[in-house]
Amino acid sequence: MHTLHSSAEIAEALDYYGAYLHSENGVDWSSISLFSLNKFVSDTLPYFQEIITQPLYPSKEIQTYKQQGKQRLSVNLTKVDYLARINFSETLFGKNHPYGRVTKPEDYDLLDTDLLKEYHEKKYKNGLKAVIVSGLADEKLIHKIIDTIDKMGLKNGDLPSIELEPYLPAKKFIEKDDAIQSAIRIGRRLFTRHHPDFIAFSVLNTILGGYFGSRLMANIREDKGYTYGIGSGLVSNNDDGYFFITTEVGTDVREAAVNEIYHEINRLRTEDINNEELTLVKNHLTGAFQRSIDGPFALAEKQKMLLLNNLEINYLNEYLGKIKAITPQKLREVANHYLNNIDLCEIIVGK
Repeated sequence: MHTLHSSAEIAEALDYYGAYLHSENGVDWSSISLFSLNKFVSDTLPYFQEIITQPLYPSKEIQTYKQQGKQRLSVNLTKVDYLARINFSETLFGKNHPYGRVTKPEDYDLLDTDLLKEYHEKKYKNGLKAVIVSGLADEKLIHKIIDTIDKMGLKNGDLPSIELEPYLPAKKFIEKDDAIQSAIRIGRRLFTRHHPDFIAFSVLNTILGGYFGSRLMANIREDKGYTYGIGSGLVSNNDDGYFFITTEVGTDVREAAVNEIYHEINRLRTEDINNEELTLVKNHLTGAFQRSIDGPFALAEKQKMLLLNNLEINYLNEYLGKIKAITPQKLREVANHYLNNIDLCEIIVGK
């Protein structure tokens, strides 16, 4: 049996071969990626295999991680935008669901080598969802990768079904005496990518606050000067999704900014979007989609999105056609269905 390597030794070896690792952690799935030149894959794959199958989790490194994690959390808890974000998630999904659960300082104290190894065994070695290979790989290289993955002995896994609490919109003001600015989060629980209105709402979100030329930016940043930046987003998780608007403003213009946000929301519900603006947004989304599939790494990310969301390739094939078919009337209908003020959560942190 070969000698296991420390994290520093693995990092040094991968750096020598011009390779690197990237890990990504979300509320549903985690992923680890190896980027390597084809000619060095045989040299770099063993390190990748070791990380997945024989992690060390040394106590000294865990202790350092715990100290740094607590320090980062302590700093974040002084920031109004962080407080608004975690309170928003907790309000949407409840503190007992993974989507709404908030990390506390004492959570770091629970971490130790045995716990991490147990979790790794259960969730990484026995929770495999997919393996994606992207790039100019010949048949020999593909077989090498497949053979290595097979030897890891990984088992397929899927997410457990966790019941969501009923959605109850709420409005909260969290006072922070030393705040220079107020953080604003407005939004609601919505749906996943499987929902028939997901793409239409994506267009609506882009118009409202999803790109630099959005209505929220034009009004609250460019016209009123209340903030440096404001935006909105639509998030799809495995079990549910949500829509949010986020910004930070001076405490003296907080109320005015909130009023303008609702003004722009209500415009979407009461006025048809003109064809010029809609065409601009459709072109923006078309260009963004084309950029998102440009190159092997981008294609791999798209494939990962499909697999993790249990979607077929037709989702991508039909995307642009569905964007093109969206009408002003459809967008107004979607806005009236999902953006009623009484259905929106509002979290404000500041003074």
